[in-house]
Amino acid sequence: MLSISSKCKYGITAVLALAENYGNGLMQIKEIASIKHIPHQYLGQIFNLLVNAGTIKSVRGKKGGYELAFEPSEITILNLIEILEGGVQLTSEICDPANAVDSIFQSTENKLKDYLKINLSEIILMQQEKNKHMMFHI
Repeated sequence: MLSISSKCKYGITAVLALAENYGNGLMQIKEIASIKHIPHQYLGQIFNLLVNAGTIKSVRGKKGGYELAFEPSEITILNLIEILEGGVQLTSEICDPANAVDSIFQSTENKLKDYLKINLSEIILMQQEKNKHMMFHI
């Protein structure tokens, strides 16, 4: 089964919170963890990876926190998966173009990567659109 780890899903969710807050100052881990229902300690480990990769910035101190290192439109889901999962790979690095099965998986991998090039700004707009169409029944 092809699946995304909880580390990756939490990381994407947390970075999306930073994207939604972009331009409004720093956010603290405990705030993001609370809003997005992510274990605080786990989020700290995830943010260390993202800081080391240069995707987010960390400011220490009492009024410290985290923010995106780039505009939300410059960060894609594929970027985050590459940092948190090591990439997307359905085939081995040695792919035989004469092998039909290898070709199918290579083609699928390429299409998946293209789809995952969606950036954080686009995802925020998608979420806002979904929120408009939500109906609440009492």
